[in-house]
Amino acid sequence: MFENEGVATIVCYRLNDVYRILEESIRDVNEGCRAEEAAAYRGVVSKLFAILVFEMMEPLYRKHTKLKPPDWED
Repeated sequence: MFENEGVATIVCYRLNDVYRILEESIRDVNEGCRAEEAAAYRGVVSKLFAILVFEMMEPLYRKHTKLKPPDWED
C-alpha cells in the first residue's frame, strides 16, 4: 500500500468515513424499505465492506500499523 505516511493517513480517514456512511445507509434502508429491498441492499453493501476491509484497510494497517484502530481485529 502507500509508502507516504501522510497519504496513508488521509486515505485511512476517508476509508473509515466510507465505512461509517455505508453502515448508516443500512440503518436508513432497514427503517424505510421493505424487508426484501433491505436484504438486497445489505447484500450489495456487504460486498463493498469486504473490499474495503480486506483489500484496502487491512493492507493499509499492515503497512502503517499506527493507523490501525485499537479495537481492530486482525
